[in-house]
Amino acid sequence: MRWTLFAVPWLLLGCWGQTEEPPGEPVGTFNAVGFMVEQSCGAAIPAPDPLDLDFELRSESNGRAYWRKLGGAMFAGVEKDGEFTFQVSQSWMVVQPDRFRGYVGCSVTQRDVFTFVVEPVEPGFEADAGVEDGGLEDGGVEDGGVDDAGVDEESGADAGVEPTLLTLTGSQTTEITPLTGSDCTPAVAALGGPFLSLPCRVEYVLSGEGIAINVE
Repeated sequence: MRWTLFAVPWLLLGCWGQTEEPPGEPVGTFNAVGFMVEQSCGAAIPAPDPLDLDFELRSESNGRAYWRKLGGAMFAGVEKDGEFTFQVSQSWMVVQPDRFRGYVGCSVTQRDVFTFVVEPVEPGFEADAGVEDGGLEDGGVEDGGVDDAGVDEESGADAGVEPTLLTLTGSQTTEITPLTGSDCTPAVAALGGPFLSLPCRVEYVLSGEGIAINVE
């Protein structure tokens, strides 16, 4: 029998041509780490743990969103209120049919879902404390008030171009289910197949951080 092994989740999604102009406006660049919380598929799904991802997000005002692994292809999805979802379903033949043996073969549907929420990082206490310290220093040098104001203007300009920090939390799941009419018994590990069980599921919990890309 000829087995078909599956690629790492979400690399099978339909992608935007790399030679074309990327659609949408940039949201930010991110680094996320995924920790596996379920793996019932076995060797059929090469799934590293932990999973390390560096990627870029883009979006349009109509709710379309785009995800691209740095240096890779771009995938289309949707965005609503800061929640991004990318999903696809594809069917694959795992075991070829054998007419001579009367075996119908094994085909499965693979459904990948990549969903996460992006939120801006709120200013922390340390930043507020820094402002208070600055106030004490200004009080000690009254004559420098004009100069300080000038510095404030410059820092204000600098602050205008400082990157906005973002957080990301979500999950990535892959579910594989035999198609109706398939006989996937030979595909299970107990009979020498690549799947630990069928149907099966791989799930990661994701967390990460990013930097917003501000477009003038």
